Amino acid sequence: MSLKAYFECFPCLLRQAIEAVNFLQVDDELKREILNDSMRIMIDIDPDLTSAEIAASIHRNIIQKVGGKDPYEKVKRESLKTAFEYYNDAKNLIASSSQPLETALKLCAAGNIIDFGPASEFELKRTMERALQEPFARFAFKEFMTALQKANSILFLADNAGETVFDRLLIEEIKRPLTYVVKKDAIMNDAIVIDAELTNFPEYVTIVDNGSAIQGTVLSQCSRDFVDRFEAADMIIAKGMANFETLPEEGKRTFFLLKIKCVPIAKLSGIPNGSFVVKQGGLFT
Repeated sequence: MSLKAYFECFPCLLRQAIEAVNFLQVDDELKREILNDSMRIMIDIDPDLTSAEIAASIHRNIIQKVGGKDPYEKVKRESLKTAFEYYNDAKNLIASSSQPLETALKLCAAGNIIDFGPASEFELKRTMERALQEPFARFAFKEFMTALQKANSILFLADNAGETVFDRLLIEEIKRPLTYVVKKDAIMNDAIVIDAELTNFPEYVTIVDNGSAIQGTVLSQCSRDFVDRFEAADMIIAKGMANFETLPEEGKRTFFLLKIKCVPIAKLSGIPNGSFVVKQGGLFT
């Protein structure tokens, strides 16, 4: 089961389309055409689709209209650069911690602030400080450690480029072979293979794509190879709100690391908007 788009999703989807268009150097006529297309997609959309699937339709159209150019390519490179500027400081915080894995887990969740979906502004340094100083709304650290000790196969579902650097911090503390999953093709600032490669993960990390270009993990749209990996995994680490939204019935093998960034998800989860979360199981489990 996945969540249908809520009324509050549509202004956000339109804002995302405007943002993507503004990243592109196109004339006003093409901008208006793209925005009109985006509004038509939202008007004519299947009411059973999730906001992630609607966003994918809008952004596929944008990319097609501009000849295949990724509006977020420059943004993703800048996000990676910014994240790496904080990498050494974060490594030092982890190394000096009495609980390095716990600190890495918190910083990994803090990295979810790097997002051009629900919010286009973020302060990475302040967010790192807040994640280490303030209690998480949900923090299933003991359960995470137990699952990690028992797991023979670990699947890590990526979210955004730049955020991948904070995923690396956690993976370096896990110190176990795992599979890191990105999107097959560009969708907003979500990580694809090149973003994962530029993150310079340890050699024990296998990078694969899920066969789709949709935010989150919509299993019906993913490749058979990925679905097989997903079903076989003993432990799943899922980054970001889109994964939380599109995998709401995932059970105890899955740990969601994110910041709650919108009112509908806050209401459904019972977790205050703006909170950081490490939650075992999905929205409805």
